[in-house]
Amino acid sequence: MEGALERATLGLVRIPLPSVDELIERSAVVSIPLVRPFRGLTHREVMVFHGTQGPGEWAAFTEYDDSVATAWLRSALEQAFDPDIPQAPADIDVIRVNATFPALSPADVPGWWERFPGVASAKVKVGEPGQALSDDIARVKAIRDTAGPDVSLRLDANARWSLDQAHDALMSLARFDIDYVEQPVATIDEMVALKRLLKDSGIRLAADELIRQHHSLDEVIASQAADIAVVKVSPLGGINRALEVARQAHAGGLEVVVSSALETSVGLSWGVRAAAILASEFGGLPDSGLGTGTFLQSDVVTSPLSVSGGAVAVCPPELDAGKVKAAEANPSRTAWWIERLRRCHSRLDEERRG
Repeated sequence: MEGALERATLGLVRIPLPSVDELIERSAVVSIPLVRPFRGLTHREVMVFHGTQGPGEWAAFTEYDDSVATAWLRSALEQAFDPDIPQAPADIDVIRVNATFPALSPADVPGWWERFPGVASAKVKVGEPGQALSDDIARVKAIRDTAGPDVSLRLDANARWSLDQAHDALMSLARFDIDYVEQPVATIDEMVALKRLLKDSGIRLAADELIRQHHSLDEVIASQAADIAVVKVSPLGGINRALEVARQAHAGGLEVVVSSALETSVGLSWGVRAAAILASEFGGLPDSGLGTGTFLQSDVVTSPLSVSGGAVAVCPPELDAGKVKAAEANPSRTAWWIERLRRCHSRLDEERRG
């Protein structure tokens, strides 16, 4: 346990760091079209590794700087090369998930809802650039009308609202019986103030960017700025680090929701594994945001993680060589990722030495 805690605290893989040349030899860059644009993307571009312990996925979004991308690389190397990472409990074979709605028009809502059979909750993007509050209201209304009164609705604003915008928007959206809103505002002080303003609305607050980008979980707990902690394996630097963050949040009185970062089924499978471990430890877990494989037109594994009966399977990923080959990015994009790998690998090497 001490070794796992030390690794989680430092955010470093415990195993010897493979050389950059070995990683390049073991890697492939893939570009997978999305069924629907999401986060401004039409394709999801990632680097996958053929590791000694199985596949790993480096999925840091291309706009992220090297300091952020290096944390995601730690996660990929942990997946691909660490023989001692925690295993999912044998008695949990599925994890329940929520539907995830991008910024769709109301007319597109019913067809998208059908892609998540059996789910009991839905997360909806709001506050998207170029859209107005009226667009959010129309989308959320269409989802409530389509999904029915018993489905739990979650919103995600990605910290785009000011305090006043968040309060006005959530007061307008409260009539659709909202469970919680993920990172409506950017700072802890704004979260505390908004929570006070929403006290009688029944809408809870979830911290995401404050945890995975600003590493402010201690402050979130101390200030009671949120009710829920959103935990993502790849952005946090690996499953060990994600588990420690989740345990700290749980001990601090926060509900924990495990979510994803639009990975292929390689990266998603590690979120699923973390959710299974935490569900066993905590005696249950809210629906996870791990059904996002639905956004991908294709995948790189033999058995993609698809939603069935409101859940996805708990299973280790196995790369499909044919699918990887079919999804390979063009040479210029592959070269871009290799140069990024060289820079981030150097950062990891410096961290381990220092």
